[in-house]
Amino acid sequence: MNVDEHIAALNAFMRADREEYIAQVRGWAECADAEGRVAASRQHWAHVDRLEAMDKPWEAKPRAA
Repeated sequence: MNVDEHIAALNAFMRADREEYIAQVRGWAECADAEGRVAASRQHWAHVDRLEAMDKPWEAKPRAA
């Protein structure tokens, strides 16, 4: 396995891990919405927004050699 393949594998793992975590937090927000817990809902949705706004290393342009 060469360096590019390692980078691709790490990027795939990071992307899957981040998407799974965002889905989990989104689930907490939706559950809080359904239960009428307004403050918790607001906090969870804000957390989702922060997670989605974070830099995504797998979208970075490759460095010049």
